Amino acid sequence: MTYLQFKERWKSVVAESRPNTDEKSLYVPKGEEPKTQRQFDTLWCSLFVQNVLKEANVKTVIEVGAGRGTLSLYLASNLGLGVSLLDNEEDAIAIAQSEFDTYGQRAVFYTRDVLQTGLDENSYNAVVSLGLAEHFESLDELFREQYRILKPGGVMVSLNIPKKFSIQFLNTAMRGIKKLFGAYTESVRKDYYRNTFSAREYERAAQEAGFQHTSITHIGPFPLYTPVSTQTDRFVMKVHKRMLAVRGVFLENPYKTNSVIAQAHFLVGYKR
Repeated sequence: MTYLQFKERWKSVVAESRPNTDEKSLYVPKGEEPKTQRQFDTLWCSLFVQNVLKEANVKTVIEVGAGRGTLSLYLASNLGLGVSLLDNEEDAIAIAQSEFDTYGQRAVFYTRDVLQTGLDENSYNAVVSLGLAEHFESLDELFREQYRILKPGGVMVSLNIPKKFSIQFLNTAMRGIKKLFGAYTESVRKDYYRNTFSAREYERAAQEAGFQHTSITHIGPFPLYTPVSTQTDRFVMKVHKRMLAVRGVFLENPYKTNSVIAQAHFLVGYKR
């Protein structure tokens, strides 16, 4: 995605919150159930991150490329962590601030470049991101900066969504069929820029930045269908929920999948 595409995206999210638009809020408060595919997916991703941070006994965390800040909101409300959010787009940070205000949570917000944060060295116990690293042609600067601002013993958790074959091809097929019948007018393969690095290449880049005890977990066994009506979105989410319940009978982490159909992977690494 180019800088202009990012800017236009967040402007549209600020301006609109209607069916078939990018939702302003993906957060699901305690005691409630997700209502959309994006809420469902983000909730399960947040659970993975929460488990990693709890095991690492994290107290302070910064989300880089935070966007609307849903992950940080989960970390603040569910784990009581001291959270900071950083994004280079003012509109994205404005959405995040509004979300934190709505749910009565506190955070520190930065509108800065993720490659040159200007933050002090050894500042945080954890650095997290959802869908950031795949937008860079080189991972070196990104991972080096995350390593720099981590305290010794700190952990990086990065959800990466590189361009690859995955279960998401079903959404491409849906768009193709809709376009054939005139129900969809945009490019079938419309997408933001994403690199094509393998999970192993992400891991190698993290190791070269200094991270140790790195690991990869492939996730995302269900396709995200877009664009669809609100009614269809909620129906698909319910189907995915039931399928996840069945998978949970046999799997400790039902949202984990294999490297072939996975939409994304979590990269975890520790600073020595």
